[in-house]
Amino acid sequence: MTKQTLTIAIVGAGVIGCSWATVWARAGHRVAIYDSNAGVLDCVSEQLTRYVRQSESAGHALLPGLESRVTLHLKLEGALAHADLVQESVAENVEIKRDLFHDLDRLSRPEAILASSTSAIPMSRFTESLEHRQRCLIIHPATPPHTLPATEVVPTPWTNRAVVERTISLLKEVGQSPVLLKKEHPGFALSRLQGALLIEMFRLIEAGVITAVDADTLVRDGFGLRWAVLGPLEAIDLNADGGIGEYLTGCGNTSHGSHREGW
Repeated sequence: MTKQTLTIAIVGAGVIGCSWATVWARAGHRVAIYDSNAGVLDCVSEQLTRYVRQSESAGHALLPGLESRVTLHLKLEGALAHADLVQESVAENVEIKRDLFHDLDRLSRPEAILASSTSAIPMSRFTESLEHRQRCLIIHPATPPHTLPATEVVPTPWTNRAVVERTISLLKEVGQSPVLLKKEHPGFALSRLQGALLIEMFRLIEAGVITAVDADTLVRDGFGLRWAVLGPLEAIDLNADGGIGEYLTGCGNTSHGSHREGW
C-alpha cells in the first residue's frame, strides 16, 4: 500500500518548529512553515540544512527532494490552506495560544488535526471555546524531535478518540515514539520525570556532595547509557529474581530477595 502524502503546517519557525518540519519532510510529506517574522523565515533554510545533517548522522533515512517539499509563508492562511495536521510551536503563553488557535480553528480545514508543542500548558486552557475543539491535542516532543523520537500525546477532555488514534499512527509512521497520556496533568510526564532528576542533582550540588560536572557524568555515563537500552522500570524488574515486585518489597530490607548488583 502506498503511503499517503500529507501536508503538515508548522506554525512558528523557531527551533522546535524547524525540528518538527524536518521530521515530517524527511519522511516524504509536504511541509508549510509559517512565521509572522520575515527575518525568522530567512533563517529556516540554514536551520533545516543543519537538522537534516543531524538526522543523517543519527541514522534516519531521508527521502530525496526534501527541499522541494518545504514552503515558507508569511500569511497564516497560505500555510493552512491544505494542511492535514497543524503543529503550533510558538511562545509558552496562554493568551497567545488562545488567540492563535481561534485563528487556526477558523482558517484550517475542519478535518485537520490541530496540535500544540506546549511543554506544560494543558490544552483545555486555550481551546475550550473553539467550534471544532474535538480535533485539538498536544504533541509535545523530547527536544529536538528530529533526533529524539519520544513524544507525548496529550488529549483534552473533549478530544475525539479517532483524532488521538490517527495522531499516534501518523507519529509512528514518521519514526517517532508516541506515548499517550490518559489525561491532562500539570507538567505532563516527560518534563516531570526530567524535573525530578534535576531537582535531586541540584540538592546534591547545593549540599556540597558532588560537583555539577560529576553529577552530569553520573547521569551521562551511567544512567544515560543504561537508559538507552532499558527504561528504569525494566532495569529494576531485572534487578531481582522475583522481578519488580520483589525489588520494591525488598528495597529497604537487605535480607529479602536476591538483588543483583550493577543495575
